[in-house]
Amino acid sequence: MRVTRQQGLGIAALITMVLVVWTAWRDEELPAITEVRTPNRSSRAALAPTPSRPVSTELHSANSTSEPLLVNREPLLEATSDPFRPINFVAPPPKVLTPLPAPPPPPPPKPVAPAFPYQYFGRMLGLDGKLTTYLVRGDTLIAIREQDIVDNTYRVDSIIETQIVLTYLPLNEKTVLLTPTAAH
Repeated sequence: MRVTRQQGLGIAALITMVLVVWTAWRDEELPAITEVRTPNRSSRAALAPTPSRPVSTELHSANSTSEPLLVNREPLLEATSDPFRPINFVAPPPKVLTPLPAPPPPPPPKPVAPAFPYQYFGRMLGLDGKLTTYLVRGDTLIAIREQDIVDNTYRVDSIIETQIVLTYLPLNEKTVLLTPTAAH
């Protein structure tokens, strides 16, 4: 069974009429709001909202005029800022960060004695019976004994069979020069 266009419009009109009648019947059961009393200027100050008393508006129903219906609502709050102020959506400029002060430079390294410029050359027992030790630097050969000063820079502190102990005078730093031993 196929519904024609006219039949569909008729069904829609019938449903609409049923809903209109049902709505009218339902409205007859509820009290109709007929009057809203607005207080005059002199009584407005007496009804001004306070934080302890919410604002109420009196409504009267059509069936009973002696009982007012109260609609409670929160009091209106005053705006804390201007709602019509211009709003800027541009990001604020970045804050200029002050650079931290540079840390103090590290202390200079402690000076050290330069490498000893001489090499051990050998020893010899002199005619006077004293042992003389020889050092070489390039083509220069020098003879040293204990407590001698070499080049106004090094003092010979001790000479033993395995080593020569020298002091670098500008820094008062000791240097040890190992000597080969003739063990055969």
